[in-house]
Amino acid sequence: MRTSRWLSVLCAAAVTLTACAAQENPSGSDGGGDLKIGASLELSGATASIGTAYRNALQLKVKQLNDAGALGGGRKISLVVRDNQTKPDEAIQVVNGLINNDKVNALIEGGCSACAVAAAKTVESKKMPTIALASASAITTPASAHPYTFKISPNPSEDAVVLMNELKSKGVSRIGLLNVNNVYGQEGRAAVTAEAAKQGIAVVQAEQFGETDKDMTVQLRNIAVKQPQAVVVWAVSPAAGIIATNAKDIGYTGGLYQDAGAGAELYVQGAKAAAEGTHMVFVRTLAAPDLTGTDPASVAEKKWYSDYTKAYGTYSGFASFASDALQMIVDAVKSVNGTVPAALRDALEKIGIDGDSGRIQNSAQNHSGLQPSALAVLEVRGGQWHLSQ
Repeated sequence: MRTSRWLSVLCAAAVTLTACAAQENPSGSDGGGDLKIGASLELSGATASIGTAYRNALQLKVKQLNDAGALGGGRKISLVVRDNQTKPDEAIQVVNGLINNDKVNALIEGGCSACAVAAAKTVESKKMPTIALASASAITTPASAHPYTFKISPNPSEDAVVLMNELKSKGVSRIGLLNVNNVYGQEGRAAVTAEAAKQGIAVVQAEQFGETDKDMTVQLRNIAVKQPQAVVVWAVSPAAGIIATNAKDIGYTGGLYQDAGAGAELYVQGAKAAAEGTHMVFVRTLAAPDLTGTDPASVAEKKWYSDYTKAYGTYSGFASFASDALQMIVDAVKSVNGTVPAALRDALEKIGIDGDSGRIQNSAQNHSGLQPSALAVLEVRGGQWHLSQ
């Protein structure tokens, strides 16, 4: 009788512990199973072309990793892609669905900064290891407030340093500044202003434009009248391309320097002839044919450029961010032999790879580990991006 009672107690305790574990770890496991990754991407809306490039990159990388048996033991990686429509409210719904309904083990969020910021509360409350492809520092800063969130793309402050270093080296001492009036543009404006002051570069005129504006001629004229040697632009496509065209139309002949958000190949497609001779700070992979180094990062960048171009006919500058996000999750899963969220989070926080975007090294203090060495100032020559001369 006593033995029976103890067995009942032990069984009840086991059930309770199992239930608690399931509640704490609704989509995790202790190893041995397949890996399901959810992706909340902008497949419709203003930045659908970028979201499509992310999806292409993720599908290619999943195939490469599965073909190589990356997880071992016959385990496979599967990808569940959902459209957040470039809308923050929709992004929250998509993230909730991927976690609660699709039972994914990790998340990749697209390039919409506002979407990633909006979904942050869900990601953190659900303790879902997540890598965002958007650029706003608020997504991961401070790291202590975003323990389960990481990102790949460079921070605006890093872009600003690279741009100001380039301008300083070319003897530029007077610049104009034009940014979109949203969280991304305001952060860029602050970063450029601060770094220009450090480098002794004067911002002679700063202007802003709205997210839905289709013509920035007035702002560019206000800047041009102050005769800057270069104009720094913080805008995404299609606005970045419109600005380049507007600048050419008013006869501006100084340098035009874009932030990474300009859209890489999308910027060139939008600006067409007006893109020629303009510059952008971006990961070196976009100009991979120009790379001559044999270091691990350069080798990885050139191979990914070749693989993506072979698969899709042309290269997307955004592709490497998605590829690296997936690789980091897979490497983290392998390092802990499972997908328990807390363990996976800890692994992502320590991870370092020579990725398709360049060197990435996370830490407890920095959940946005793309290293400055991955960035370069590029120039459009002959309709293609090349390393700046």
